[in-house]
Formats: sequence, C-alpha cells, structure tokens
Amino acid sequence: MKQFLKSSFSNPLAPFILIFALIILTTLIVSNIKNSMETEAAKETEFAANHSLLLDSTSSAGLPPETEPKDNSKPDVQFLTAAALADWSKGNFDAAEDKFRTILVFNPNNPVALSHLGALLHHRGDYKNAELMFRRQTLFFPSDPNAHMNLGTVLAKQNKFSEAIRVSKRSLELDPSNSATALNLAKIHSMANNKQTAMDYFKRAANIMGPGIVEASWDPAFDNIRNTAEFKRIVKEAGEN
Repeated sequence: MKQFLKSSFSNPLAPFILIFALIILTTLIVSNIKNSMETEAAKETEFAANHSLLLDSTSSAGLPPETEPKDNSKPDVQFLTAAALADWSKGNFDAAEDKFRTILVFNPNNPVALSHLGALLHHRGDYKNAELMFRRQTLFFPSDPNAHMNLGTVLAKQNKFSEAIRVSKRSLELDPSNSATALNLAKIHSMANNKQTAMDYFKRAANIMGPGIVEASWDPAFDNIRNTAEFKRIVKEAGEN
C-alpha cells in the first residue's frame, strides 16, 4: 500500500488522472440529478391528470404534432407544464396560471396549455375566461372531441344551454363511444329542464359506464330528473351489477 501511494504521487500523470476521475464522477452526479428531476416531473403530471376536473385535459391523442422548429429562446414546454401542474396540485393556482399563460405567449395554439388553462379556470369558477381557452382550442383543433366537450361544460355553467348542447353534440359525433360526453349532454339537458332528452342521454351514458354511473349520478346537475322513476331504476340496476 505504501509502495502504491509512493508511486502514485511520484507519477507526474497522477494529478491529471485524479482530475479526469473527478470529471467523470461529477458528470454521473449531474446525470442522476437530472433523471431524478424528470421522474419527479412525470409524477406531478400524472397526479394532476388524475385530479383534473375536466376529463382528458392532458391528452394530445389525435392532435397534430408540433411543427414549429425548436428555439432555444423559448421555454421548455414539457418542463413548464409539469411545473404548472405541480403548482396546481399544491393549490398554487396563480403560479400555475402564470406558467400556462407563459407557454401560450410563445405557442398560442399549444393544445395542452389551452386545455389545462381552461380546466384550471373552470376549477376556479372563471367560466368566461375558461370559455375563451376552449374556443381557441376548438378553433385550432376542430377534430378534438374533448375540446368541444369542455367548451360545452363551461357554456352550460353560464346557462348558455342552446350552444352548450350544439357543441357537446359535435363532441359526441367525433367520438360516439365517449361516455363522458353522453353524460355531459344528460347534465346540460337536465339543467335546461329538458327532462326526457336528459334521461335519454343518461341512459346512453349508463350503458357505456355500467356501475360507474352510480357515482356520476350524484352530480347536482341531475337534480331536475333525480326523482323520476326511470332515473332511480337505472341507478339501482347499475348498483346491483
């Protein structure tokens, strides 16, 4: 051991070997930190997706890919989105909103930012501005059923029932098997006091959702049809399955 130490310190290359080893070690540490941050960001994104009020607000399935060239002066959209969702999950709504709006400054038609910001504004009760976000989303991505469904939701919150029904029907045309849209139409018609049409859509949603319709039936939007015999029967049969 003493002989090894002596030979190492007497070797003129030894300092350079030590420096090289330190560089490798530092690189590994930085890489591990970066991987850890990315993993944590992914967890925050998954958490917010599971707790978002409006369904599928994180989905970009079926949407056209981003075609703009990358610009190093622009923010990292994926990281900024994850950070905004982390703020949202902690109740820091102002911070989350600022981050989503920052993304939209650089990319006004970013579907994820539009959808998330609309959902966040809906969550805060700012239906008018949420409507603006979803209108932009349906304008940029007219084939996205979730954008139309979310727009219908905030329109109904403002008692704009005629347009809410029309927009939601468009969502159902784009995705006929979407139980969320059928359920949404049942809510809107119930709120508009179109009882029989509301029941028709509620039945359609129940056929797709099965036992899941029981929990969905608790929504106050169904108060106008809750006491009807057909509504009670559907919920009871779903609960027995």
